[in-house]
Amino acid sequence: DLRKFCALYSQYGKDSVLLGALAYNCGPGVVNKSTVLKKLKRGDRNIFKSYTSHCHYKGKWHSGLHKRRLTELAILYTP
Repeated sequence: DLRKFCALYSQYGKDSVLLGALAYNCGPGVVNKSTVLKKLKRGDRNIFKSYTSHCHYKGKWHSGLHKRRLTELAILYTP
């Protein structure tokens, strides 16, 4: 499944895995509307705050999701 989502963002090169992971967790519709994707499209590599904002479950902030986003950034993102 993750490969399918990464393939959706293959035009973003090294960022395709990060975007694919976010799409796997939140859905491609969320990623396509996200500030993360908009920033990467225009070459802005300062996505920390935008990426870690995807930490809500049923409308409430979730610390476990925040830890997941931090881990994903640490492993999958290269500035």
